[in-house]
Amino acid sequence: MLKLQFKDQRQPAFWVVEKLYSIGSDADNNLVLSDEGIAPLQARLIATAEKIFLKDNNSESGCFVNGQRITQKEILPGDEIQLGPVRLEVLDPGEDTHPGAQSTDPWRLVASGSWLSGQSYVIPNEGSVVLGRSNQCDVVIPGTHLSRRHVELRVQGGSLRVKDLDSVNGTYLNDRPITDALAHGGDQLRLDVYTFNVISPVGDRQRTRLRATSTINSVPAPRAPRPPPTAEKPRRWKLRPTSPGNRQEPTYREQRQERWLWLVVVAAAVLLVVAFYWV
Repeated sequence: MLKLQFKDQRQPAFWVVEKLYSIGSDADNNLVLSDEGIAPLQARLIATAEKIFLKDNNSESGCFVNGQRITQKEILPGDEIQLGPVRLEVLDPGEDTHPGAQSTDPWRLVASGSWLSGQSYVIPNEGSVVLGRSNQCDVVIPGTHLSRRHVELRVQGGSLRVKDLDSVNGTYLNDRPITDALAHGGDQLRLDVYTFNVISPVGDRQRTRLRATSTINSVPAPRAPRPPPTAEKPRRWKLRPTSPGNRQEPTYREQRQERWLWLVVVAAAVLLVVAFYWV
């Protein structure tokens, strides 16, 4: 999530919770700017898992970050965005807007889905708030998926206590069914099909600040050098003696000597036979 503030203080600082946030003069945009020089769709804020980018929509007046015209650029706390004549400041959610000022922001639920997307519901620091579709609830959402009295919310120390009031379709915190649990800044609360981001005055700001700091200062660890190559010993293949390529063929001289030896043996045998019959 991101928090922006107009440099001319035309309205209070506001949170950007949508993953795709459009800015322009057209009434269908998330942030409508009626200033001269603003295109119907001037730019978009695109949120990924770890970063938020400002992307220009080929506008004539352009998009600028810290005085430099950009096509697409990651934005961080402390950056200044200029869209035509409009200047916006990216606030550090972990610090007060003005030096010496004390934070008075309450806990809030910001809808992130369905037809409620972008709507914010304040949870006061004192007392409890009951949310449901009944007109007698503190926060009334006329949705058929909600029970008449669906859930009770109460600030408890540095957490938000969430208590399911025996609802039909259940209450889920970070996609886990609960009956009575503590929520913290950055958690996701779901009441059947209605999803809300939990915004805390302190906890979620610290989480956002730590994420931004790690993005700026993190340096990828150098890869360990590869060990120097070692000379490999020649492989000795063991072949079967019967392999044709492994037999040792006799030379011509050895073959000739072998033939003479056989002739001598045969001749001697013949002489022995003749001598035997002669005697």
